Amino acid sequence: MKRSRPQEIFHAVCDKRLYGFGSFFFLSGPLLAAGFATQVLIYLALNRLMLYIYAPLFIMLVFFSGLGSKNFALEVHNMGRFRAFLFLLASVLASTLPFTLAQPTDPLYGLYRFFLLFAISSLALTIAITEVTIWGQRVSLREKMGLADVFFTKQKKVWEKKLADFPNLEDILISIDSGRFIATLFDRGSFNLAVLWSCNLMEQIIDAVAAVIISRNPQRMELFKKEDGSPVRYPKQLKSLGFKPNIEKNRKDEQITTEALWHEIRNDIAHRNDKPTFQQTSGTICILVSFMEEMPEILEAWK
Repeated sequence: MKRSRPQEIFHAVCDKRLYGFGSFFFLSGPLLAAGFATQVLIYLALNRLMLYIYAPLFIMLVFFSGLGSKNFALEVHNMGRFRAFLFLLASVLASTLPFTLAQPTDPLYGLYRFFLLFAISSLALTIAITEVTIWGQRVSLREKMGLADVFFTKQKKVWEKKLADFPNLEDILISIDSGRFIATLFDRGSFNLAVLWSCNLMEQIIDAVAAVIISRNPQRMELFKKEDGSPVRYPKQLKSLGFKPNIEKNRKDEQITTEALWHEIRNDIAHRNDKPTFQQTSGTICILVSFMEEMPEILEAWK
């Protein structure tokens, strides 16, 4: 049953995966606390009653940043702590300037200058809070999908151990090593590049594996190559290898098949420059993680 727009928004921002303790609270928490404390000090100096308005707005801002974290209806790029720190610094400077500059003789000009700097400070702080919140939420989402920062480093060791005598292993390890950029692309909000890079990584490994299998048994070429020498569709090659992604652990609206990934999502991004939804991106990462974890055992049977 298709959700209404308000239901989609509610479902997006209430995702508990956005608030992982080891990622969101550890990464975003300190800067959020600093930003909140900065604004509280400003309002205490002006009017304490404004805190009753600001505190709920602060919580709502953090809460609804989940929409930006998932690129809901709009692609939101993020640069992590660096840009958040710059805007937080700009907010502090704009807040302190009215107390450090000489008071103008014209009261109207003084009032105009004060409100201008106050507006700049509030806007800069809002951007800083949004930036650091989205950054922490995306890291939390990614880690809940199984794609931790050290995922490919660990997988590289697993592949190297289980397939030590596998030909083309060095090429496969180089491909695996390049997978570390997928996490960075996801955190920055470039979901389209994260999906394309994920597909490209799996394709490189499949091609390397297919070359070894064909060299050992040319009769198996039909599993990976057409009569004209062009490659068989990658979902079919994966099926021939015996790989079936474990998508059941993902949410129902984020479950996709390998056929849908390559022939719908990937092609639409590559040829039409479409932007994938968070659900499609999550489904892609789920397949990638399953591929990296299960393929070493599958390939051991092909030795």
